[in-house]
Amino acid sequence: MEVEKKSELVRTIAEVAIFAALGYVLDFLAGTYSASIFPNGGSIGIAMSVVLFVAFRRGTIPGVACGLIIGLLDLADGFYAIASEWWRVFLQVMLDYWIAYPLVGLAGLFRKIIRESETNKKRIGFTILASSVGGLLKFFSHFLAGALFWADPSGFVWPNFANHPYLYCFLYNGAYMLPCIVLSTAFIVVLLIKAPNLFGFKKIEKSLVKQA
Repeated sequence: MEVEKKSELVRTIAEVAIFAALGYVLDFLAGTYSASIFPNGGSIGIAMSVVLFVAFRRGTIPGVACGLIIGLLDLADGFYAIASEWWRVFLQVMLDYWIAYPLVGLAGLFRKIIRESETNKKRIGFTILASSVGGLLKFFSHFLAGALFWADPSGFVWPNFANHPYLYCFLYNGAYMLPCIVLSTAFIVVLLIKAPNLFGFKKIEKSLVKQA
């Protein structure tokens, strides 16, 4: 039994490392084609779905760990900071890199209820809810970083919001986070329907058509 636990732990660590690398690549690619649209940071892609997958497959802690590694890899590749004092830069980087992706991993808190759902409708519903919660937590982290440290109108992409810095931060971060949440959630839901075994879940035989 002890050997099996150690073996499972090794597999979990390996999966977290592999999927974190995949998430970083997806995030990097999204950043290359989104840079012109979001010059102050942010991108539209499905890197978040990697963290969600690990969280639903392995649990909250592996999901958070996967998100943390992606954030650290992004940070190692370079970061964008507008704050001046070192402590402001530190807090801004923490919110945008160390905390944002790990928060997505908290979707794993819904893993048990998703796994034990008796119908596809409930399973999909809870998956959408969990993915949305993880995505909204990431959005809030970016918004908080912007509201606290990026509220300098001279750096705004949309100058019409110079007198409304908090609204600007809300709209700017929402402009890329909302599509990310929708795309990542949709990807996870499709994967869950087609291959629930990848998440370690049993297939529910009843069809969505019969439940509608």
